[in-house]
Amino acid sequence: MIKRSYYIFVLVFTLFSCDNLIVKKENQEEVLQEKWKEIDKNQVDEPPLFEACKQASEEEQKRCFQETINKHIGDYLSDHTITVQEAINDTVWVPLLITKEGDIILEDFLVPDIITSQIPDFKDILEESIEQLPDIEPAHTRSTPVNTRYKLPLVIRIN
Repeated sequence: MIKRSYYIFVLVFTLFSCDNLIVKKENQEEVLQEKWKEIDKNQVDEPPLFEACKQASEEEQKRCFQETINKHIGDYLSDHTITVQEAINDTVWVPLLITKEGDIILEDFLVPDIITSQIPDFKDILEESIEQLPDIEPAHTRSTPVNTRYKLPLVIRIN
């Protein structure tokens, strides 16, 4: 009797535990979609870098990137003779797209009225300065080059 009960117990236990022993095959599409949701699409592992910024620490690279662009644009604007009737002290947020190919594109943006009225070709000058920026390495996410957008503050002070 005990032997029979033992066999019945083993048989019942085996029947109910078989589901846990079978290896379930996961659908690759479902796994891919799940991993894609985990990625933060607003963060990059490596920011875009100018050659001069590659040696900087990770914390300094973003600041170096911004300073390089601001210095280049500032130098370019100071090379142009700009005459104004009123003093200008304003900040323009410059929207840049850095493509995964390493191109820098100035996106469309609104220029404050005081700048537009006194420097009508401001956007053209800014676009020329962006075109003359040094070569840049694109941002990377998981070792893959990606497009990134930045809005950099450009302070315009003309007396």
